[in-house]
Amino acid sequence: MGAVHIHRVEKLSPEDGWSLICKVVFDEGNEQDARNLRGIGMKIVEKCDGLPLALKTVGGVLRSKEKREGEWNMVLSSPAWSFTKLPNDEMGPLYLSYLDLPPPLKQCFTCFSLFPEDYQIARIAFVDICMAEGFVTSKDDTLLLENVVEGYWKELVQRNFLQPDPEYYDDLRCRMHDLLRSLAQHVAQDECFLGDAQAFARKIKASSSSSSSIKLRRLSIVDENLETIPDLIMEQASLRTLLFFRTPLIHDLPEDLFRKLKSLRVLDLSGTNIDNLPTSLGDLVHLRSLDLRTTPIREIPESIGNLRNLQFLTLDNCEYLHSLPSSVLGLTSLRNLYVEHTPLDGLPMGIGRLQQLHSILGFVVNGSEGGRSRVGDDRKQEHKGHQHGGYCTLEELKSLSQLKFLTLFKLERVSNRAEARAAALEAKPHLVYLLMSCTLPSSSADVQQPRENDYEEEEIKRMGEVIEELCPPPCLEELDIDGYIGYEFPSWMMTPSPSSHRNLRRLDLKNCALCRQLPPLGMLPQLDYLWINGASAITSIGREFLLLGSCCSSYFPKLNTLGFEDMPHWEEWWWGWEEKDNQTTSLLPSLKELSITKCPKLKSLPESLLCRATALKKLRIEDAHDLRQVQNLSSLTELILIRNSSLERVSNFPALKHLDVYGCEKLMHVEGVDAVEHAQLDDREAESLPEWLVGAGEEQSCLMAVLRCLQLHPKKEQPFPSLHKLTLQDKIYHRELPGWPLVQ
Repeated sequence: MGAVHIHRVEKLSPEDGWSLICKVVFDEGNEQDARNLRGIGMKIVEKCDGLPLALKTVGGVLRSKEKREGEWNMVLSSPAWSFTKLPNDEMGPLYLSYLDLPPPLKQCFTCFSLFPEDYQIARIAFVDICMAEGFVTSKDDTLLLENVVEGYWKELVQRNFLQPDPEYYDDLRCRMHDLLRSLAQHVAQDECFLGDAQAFARKIKASSSSSSSIKLRRLSIVDENLETIPDLIMEQASLRTLLFFRTPLIHDLPEDLFRKLKSLRVLDLSGTNIDNLPTSLGDLVHLRSLDLRTTPIREIPESIGNLRNLQFLTLDNCEYLHSLPSSVLGLTSLRNLYVEHTPLDGLPMGIGRLQQLHSILGFVVNGSEGGRSRVGDDRKQEHKGHQHGGYCTLEELKSLSQLKFLTLFKLERVSNRAEARAAALEAKPHLVYLLMSCTLPSSSADVQQPRENDYEEEEIKRMGEVIEELCPPPCLEELDIDGYIGYEFPSWMMTPSPSSHRNLRRLDLKNCALCRQLPPLGMLPQLDYLWINGASAITSIGREFLLLGSCCSSYFPKLNTLGFEDMPHWEEWWWGWEEKDNQTTSLLPSLKELSITKCPKLKSLPESLLCRATALKKLRIEDAHDLRQVQNLSSLTELILIRNSSLERVSNFPALKHLDVYGCEKLMHVEGVDAVEHAQLDDREAESLPEWLVGAGEEQSCLMAVLRCLQLHPKKEQPFPSLHKLTLQDKIYHRELPGWPLVQ
């Protein structure tokens, strides 16, 4: 399976191990259960030998059990702890966790044996493989199979088999620890292989010289030097899954490749250098998933129409692909079509006949009148598509009642509001994710500084009417709007109610450069992520953002992440939260992360935020050049300040643990931060540490002398009495006993 990377992990003490178990297993308020089960829990901790991964995965098992001693005893006495046929002694707890998985999930778990080490796995890839391989079934005809697999993904995250990437919302991308990946490979045995072409050749040679033959069903090749697909691969007639990772040199496919691998269910050629496919593609009659993303493919053969079992077609980021063959309309089993960031002129007319479509990511809009907008630079191609009559309009979405994920591009091409209304988005009972995007003018050097001559009043009015008619259904959970050219947001956003958007969890507004007022979003009961980027016409945010005065017990009750970015004219943030409003209502009670970036004219943070956002843990402020002070956030643990040229004072952060400061030349006073343990500074041009760090009157010319000064002063006289780690660009200084400073 390739080289094994050995990573030494420091083991936890029994007490720390028990604390980790408790964090995984018990919800807040269940302290009594934790005390009752501590005795047997410490025995389980001992079995895990202090390994964090083992503690987390076994904790995932315990979380799924009743909080009773008998249930925990069954875990403690499981023979899996001492199973001897594992490749690594540390896998016992992981194997126990695997055995506790429901049977269908056990089979899905083997899919992870096919991904390279430390690979970022997309949830959508896991769903595609599991469904294409037939690992998932449902007795409930009303339940979408995609929902079943997504439920498996979430359970693997909850059980700590997968580690979510925090950069992505809702666990969309995860990584798997190498030990768990090795366990998946062990469970899959000879049905799966992952490695380079030479390792695969050795594997086949070894099996042919032995009495036992391998039953290879799934093959994953990771080989940066591979230029052609070896004959040995084409000889594996029983292959069901063939994946290529990091194989950028593969250019041509053998003409008879698909004739020899007729049993394929999953074929992933993404990231290769192929620019065409042999017509024998049509021979893969069992194929259910075809992935060609990020290839220089120029044309899809008409023979693709023979693939009547194809469910997933992925063509994202194919920069030379401009059209799909009309034969794709014969893909009657197609569930997911992914064509984002591929310069398609449109989708073939008749796409609405594919009634099984569950996702269309990259629906390129064409207008019935050829489109009248001069926004963007694709007018010639747009008219060409219309003249040939080959591209579908929004009306074809009306019949696709199973849609769950939909992204719409080039909405400026929509001819009128009737055409938008024909999409009937509001009647889609399963739609949970929607992106609506307009192409911004390429003629403008800075779309965040809108000029009247960038747009015509007629097209601004028309776009407002179009977005007005694209009202999403109440079941929608995530909404992205990008490049909307209108002075006001649609009425379904400006007059929201808890019932109309009761399920909306994430909202991302990007490049809505002409909108003069943000929509009132404070009443949305499930909203937990809100990001506003490029709202350059906004000068102030006030009471209207919350919809103050309405009968609401809590504003933004579940909002976890809030971000403002690239708002060059935003000056005032004042919510008018009077003391009389505070008696029975709460404001941002769940907010944990706030980011303010490229808002150069913002003068201050609202007082109501400072005293009401009691759950706030992380604050990032970057390029806010009029901001002079940041203070009084009692719960904050991480503060990041970058290039705030007028910032003078930072004060009163009693819980702050981590402080990052870059390019804040005027910062003179940092006070009330006694809990800071790690400070990070940019010292590329500095000859000494800043006065706010070492205290007024200290000798600062010699870095080492300053650090020794910090060591020798009694803690009560130090500006940062809890500081034990100081990072200066690429130097790290630790306070340890007795050797402060210690340079690593």
